[in-house]
Amino acid sequence: MTEQLRLAVVGAGAMGRDHIRYIQDDPGSTLAAIADPTDEAHALADSLGVPWFADCEDMAGAGGLDGVVIASPNHLHLANARAAIAHGIPALVEKPISDDLDDARAFAAEARSSGVPVLVGQHRRHNPKARRAKEIIDSGALGTIVAVSVHYGIYKPDGYFDIPWRRQKGAGPILVNMVHDVDMLRFLFGEPTEIQGMAANRARGFEVEDTAVVNVRFANGTLGSITLSDAAASPWNWESTARENPFFAPFDTDAYYIMGTKGSLSMPQLKLFTHDGGVSDWTKPFVCEIQGVREGLPHRLQLKHFLEVIRGEANPLVTPEDAIKSLEVLNAIKRAADEGEMIRL
Repeated sequence: MTEQLRLAVVGAGAMGRDHIRYIQDDPGSTLAAIADPTDEAHALADSLGVPWFADCEDMAGAGGLDGVVIASPNHLHLANARAAIAHGIPALVEKPISDDLDDARAFAAEARSSGVPVLVGQHRRHNPKARRAKEIIDSGALGTIVAVSVHYGIYKPDGYFDIPWRRQKGAGPILVNMVHDVDMLRFLFGEPTEIQGMAANRARGFEVEDTAVVNVRFANGTLGSITLSDAAASPWNWESTARENPFFAPFDTDAYYIMGTKGSLSMPQLKLFTHDGGVSDWTKPFVCEIQGVREGLPHRLQLKHFLEVIRGEANPLVTPEDAIKSLEVLNAIKRAADEGEMIRL
């Protein structure tokens, strides 16, 4: 049996506690420490029988770790990641790696120079349904992809915003939530070249946006749109439809609609629509086939991948350089929304 790898978690908020559970449940890993300055985190570490540290630097310096999962507030991601790689500890860094593009680029260069592997937590890349959708698209079964429509409508309860950083710059749904959709679109269709966008904070009036709409042109000619709001009582979002996290009540519908000249595909239900007889013609009825996959929770699959990365058995599926490309798109979306102009990448 492979020896368990000793993993620490930085940040014991909601996401950090999820990571702690995944680590405890995986036979290939064991929880070795928690770093978080709060009294609640200290109490959690005591209850779990693991060492507690106020910050990542002290924890990394204490040694004895094979890897670290960084789930701290967004603005602390890079400082904690730098502390890890400075001590030669592979890191899984939650998205976004930063809201500062220049700093993210500097970190990517530092990580590459250090030779310490860094995996960015774009967990949807590990979803079997996303990987199956990629296979279908690349097979040509949909023909030429002409358009894709993405929906993220969800209502975050008022208590979610009791934590101050969630109301401040860098914590709006564009960076916190849309980053997943941007990464998925890049994974499925390649790199965007043009961006249009609008954003509003009408629902809550915070410093950050609560709603945004985006138009995208990809290098391959596909056009896309994203409609996003964390103030919308709606089932049309990945969390409700993909069943990735039991925290979210499931609903049987879709969030992505991919349209091609030979057929169309919805996600995450993976409904493949083609015209009867295989020839596209608006007078012909559609045939719908559900594309089956072996289910698996993406965060758990991501952790297994991270363990493989630590052991040198795999390269990170999402590197800092890859994550920066998504960050560049997100920054373009923010600029397009702020300036009301087409942004060319």
